[in-house]
Amino acid sequence: MKLKYSLLFIALLSTTTGAIGATDSTEVNTTPVGAELASATKGKLAGANKPIANEANACQFDIKFASKAQQKNQSIQASPTVSMDLTQFIATKVVESARIASNVTCQHLIGHTYTGSQQEWAGFIDSGIKGLLKAGVTDIQFTKVGANDAAYKGTLDNMEYVFTGDNGGNKQVIHNLTVLDKPNNQVITLSVSGNEKVAQEIKDEYQRLVASFKP
Repeated sequence: MKLKYSLLFIALLSTTTGAIGATDSTEVNTTPVGAELASATKGKLAGANKPIANEANACQFDIKFASKAQQKNQSIQASPTVSMDLTQFIATKVVESARIASNVTCQHLIGHTYTGSQQEWAGFIDSGIKGLLKAGVTDIQFTKVGANDAAYKGTLDNMEYVFTGDNGGNKQVIHNLTVLDKPNNQVITLSVSGNEKVAQEIKDEYQRLVASFKP
C-alpha cells in the first residue's frame, strides 16, 4: 500500500485544520478549516493535557494548549486489513479580534507501516494543499522551514512548513509541524493558524506549542 493511501488518507483533517480567523470579533468563525470529523465524539484530556490512547503506544504524548481543547476521535477502515485511529484536539483564542486556532492531530496506523520516504512526504504536502483547495482557500503558498529556523528540536523524523492562502478575502497563515513516530507507527501534526494580521502572534503560539510537545 502506498503512503498516499495511508499517511495521506486524512491529510485534510490534519494539515488543513487552520482557523478561518475573522478580523471582526463579532464575526469570528469558530470552525477551523477541515476540522469536522465524521461521527466524531468529544472527549477530555487526561492528566496534564495528555491525549487518551485507544490502544497501547497509540497517541501517547504530552502537549500544553493555551486554552481548553476539544477532542474528537474517529476510526477509519482503509481496507479489510488496514485501519487508522485518529485523535484530534482543537484549542482557540482571540487576539486583536482575530481567532488563532491550535490543532493537534494524531493518526495511528494499524496493519501497515509508515516509511518516511521522500515520496511519502511530498505526497503528504500535496494532499494538504488539495485539502485547502477543497475548503475554498485560494492563492496557496507552501514554504518549507529550514533546519536553522525550525521550532522542533527533537529527534523524530519531521517536517516544518507554512501555508498561506486566501479564504474569501480572509488572508490565512498556517504554521505546521508533522512528526513521524516510527516506533509507534503514528504521525502527529501540530498546526497553529489564523488571520495574517496577527502573523507574529500565530508564530509565537506555534513555537510555544511545539516547545511543549513531548512524545
